[in-house]
Amino acid sequence: MWRYYVRKYKPVIIGIIFLLCMILLIVVGARTKKPTNENFESETFSGKAMGTAVKKTLYAENKAELEQIDERIDKCLQQLENQISVRIVDSDISKCNRNYAVDGIYTLPDNVLEYLKQEMKLYEETDGAFSPCIRPLSELWGIEEGETVVPDEDDIRFALDYICASDIEVVKNGVLFHKQGMSIDFGASGKGIACDEVVKLLETTDVAGAVISVGGSIAVYGQKDDGKDWHIGIRNPEGSEEDVMGVLECQGGTFISTSGNYEKYFELDGKRYHHILDPATGYPADNGLQSVTIICENGLLSDAMSTACFVMGLEDGMRYAKEKGVDAIFITSDKKVYITDNIKKKFNIKENSYTISK
Repeated sequence: MWRYYVRKYKPVIIGIIFLLCMILLIVVGARTKKPTNENFESETFSGKAMGTAVKKTLYAENKAELEQIDERIDKCLQQLENQISVRIVDSDISKCNRNYAVDGIYTLPDNVLEYLKQEMKLYEETDGAFSPCIRPLSELWGIEEGETVVPDEDDIRFALDYICASDIEVVKNGVLFHKQGMSIDFGASGKGIACDEVVKLLETTDVAGAVISVGGSIAVYGQKDDGKDWHIGIRNPEGSEEDVMGVLECQGGTFISTSGNYEKYFELDGKRYHHILDPATGYPADNGLQSVTIICENGLLSDAMSTACFVMGLEDGMRYAKEKGVDAIFITSDKKVYITDNIKKKFNIKENSYTISK
């Protein structure tokens, strides 16, 4: 009997099933569609920290709260500087560099030791292309302080004896130096660390989305007001700070750091001497690169790796980036752009003089 009714009302049954499927698809689509923050307002704040410019664009429902959150961010950055900045005489790291005793443990805050542990790991993985002890060499060159003279070759060789991170150890509650005259410097990772700390702070607030830039390091947090991907500009190495070579589409939770030969440099006899020093030679890295951008989920890693990969060069740097599972954009002096596969559909060149290389 039931077969009779099935045959008789088959068109009706099929119609009902089709209608139910359509309702299900609509419900699922509504649930999976990215929510938007169209009712949220934004505010952009500027400042300075870690020896560089800071820009903070924040989105929230209550615009009045954003100024208070900005003040909290500034306080967070100041506290970090008081720990890791060599520019501050009484910072934890400056006092460590002045006061440590050879083969004696110098106590540092737990978070500073954790930063140093991560840097030491990068030092080992890059065979010294990245060194947390580069300070004696960078002080000799003085490029970040505005010096425009190439140091004497003997002085460079002398400084190289004090930048080997294998001469220090990170122990349970401090750091152990095996040689006098060494010093730790978070200059190659500090801006990324700052981005990490700001994101931790934002997670305790009602901010729905944000873009935080500390010099060449950027943290993308949460969602845009329209729920779409964020668009982050990658600087044209041969242009001004506002000139964009390409645009990267990314989601919240992304950290982007760029190291380039255009940031701090001087020119002498037609040659550019920039601040990214090669620990192997003692001179600015000279390998045909203009800039390296690293995209990942950690600020310290993105910042430190952009420096390391720049020093390593295109081939070794790209291989290392792939081994670490991060995305990268390498720009060479002949204006060729090399990018990792994962972001090829997310990166668009805006400056026609640059071309993506296969």
